[in-house]
Amino acid sequence: MTRFRYFQKIDTQMHTISRSFEELQLLKHCGVNDIISTIFLPIKAQEAGTWKDLFNWLIKHETERGRRAGINIHPALGIHPKMVPKDPKILEASLKHLENALKTKKAIAIGETGLDKGTKEEFIAFKRQLEIAVSHNLPVIIHTPTEQKAEITKIIMREIKKNRIDRAVIDHCTKENAAIVLQDARRDIKLGISIQKKYLSVKEAILLYKNYSYENRFVLNSNAGNGPGDILLMIKAIEQFEQAGINHKIIQKLCFDNALDVFRGILSETSLI
Repeated sequence: MTRFRYFQKIDTQMHTISRSFEELQLLKHCGVNDIISTIFLPIKAQEAGTWKDLFNWLIKHETERGRRAGINIHPALGIHPKMVPKDPKILEASLKHLENALKTKKAIAIGETGLDKGTKEEFIAFKRQLEIAVSHNLPVIIHTPTEQKAEITKIIMREIKKNRIDRAVIDHCTKENAAIVLQDARRDIKLGISIQKKYLSVKEAILLYKNYSYENRFVLNSNAGNGPGDILLMIKAIEQFEQAGINHKIIQKLCFDNALDVFRGILSETSLI
């Protein structure tokens, strides 16, 4: 009989503002006690005040929704590359709102930041958020794109080294960029494995792990947000990893322990469990 229900689980990347309260309750029922929630909506913010409202919502209302569902929602604050304002003045004001929101000490990480198309605006926003992460001693959740993944990941890895980022999840890793991330031998630079149709099926995720077998470097997540998909795919992946013969101690690392290496603030917060 499978033991997947008894693994401790953290979903290190979910856009909870797009998920229902009932889905949060379902995740709790399946043993997910902690979620790191980042902001993504399919819009380009036209006003800096949009970011102020989104940051406040995540810090105050999402954490309360999680509490009522029995789950610890840990806010990660950042400007997603797909949402970066094109107007430099709006971007600068949005980054000011980010820094103000960080004064609450509620954020567990900076993110989701990163690069998607690799535009000038994205790069400026990414670099500034890396600087903010260093100044606040916070880890970073970094988006990698579906197109030009290898080329853009190389730029991302160059920048995190240049900015002396020592704790990060390089998210949405696939066979196209896993080796690039692993060239950085630091244990706390993790590969985020998003179990989602857009990125990896469960079978592909298992194969990716088996190809590299870096048990201390992989972190599973759902990346669940506003799009279609199965919010329980990460949970189902745990069961299929075990059925594929992967040791339960390794699975515990992939779905819980490795995340704690990066997001140490989880351990210092009061648990709802």
